[in-house]
Amino acid sequence: MKRIAIYLLSALVLLTVGSVCWSLSGLENSLAQAQQDVATLNYEGVQERFDRAEQFYEFGSRIPGVGNQALNDIRARKASLQYWQRNFAAIVPPGEDPVASLPPDNTDLQFVTANAVFRSAQAQAKDRQTALQAMDAGIKAYLVVLKNSTDNVDAAFNYEYLIRQRGAILAGPANAKGSNAGDESNPHGQPGGAPQQTEMNDFKIQIPVDPKEFEDQKNGQEAGKNVVRQRRG
Repeated sequence: MKRIAIYLLSALVLLTVGSVCWSLSGLENSLAQAQQDVATLNYEGVQERFDRAEQFYEFGSRIPGVGNQALNDIRARKASLQYWQRNFAAIVPPGEDPVASLPPDNTDLQFVTANAVFRSAQAQAKDRQTALQAMDAGIKAYLVVLKNSTDNVDAAFNYEYLIRQRGAILAGPANAKGSNAGDESNPHGQPGGAPQQTEMNDFKIQIPVDPKEFEDQKNGQEAGKNVVRQRRG
């Protein structure tokens, strides 16, 4: 009887593990399709798939030894989805220091939130003073990210860029608004213009020097001179 109970318990454990693996496989396929949709700017249905994944990973993070890395990743993806749709209010938590209120181990989410903090403030910048305030908000947000992740090169680049832009505004005319301040017409960038007409004579063609001529130049001889030509045939 005891042996039968052990067999039944083992079968139940294997069934549970198999069910979890099957669910995880389907979830990963769904997330892969969602990521492809995000990359192609097709956001329909992506939020719902991310919500289901968040519930699954949140439950899994409570299991000892699993950790919350997958949960942090899906929450950062959800924030990115809102960011590219310019729903900055859905990303930024309330408070004077929104990035610092996020979990310190989820630096990806912090970085997306820092971007949203700056973009939200930048969209409201109408003059020199408000442009400086937007940059100050972005600088403060990126600084929090860098304190938790010193190797985040994107946060470091944005931080230094805003520092330089702020200095340029302070050194410029009093009515300057700053580079692209308040320009939120397209968060994916602006389309390029028509290529400029260029004359072919403007191009300089560099012809590699023959090794023998290079040696002659080193010896003080002018290339192409003092060369004894041998007759052929």
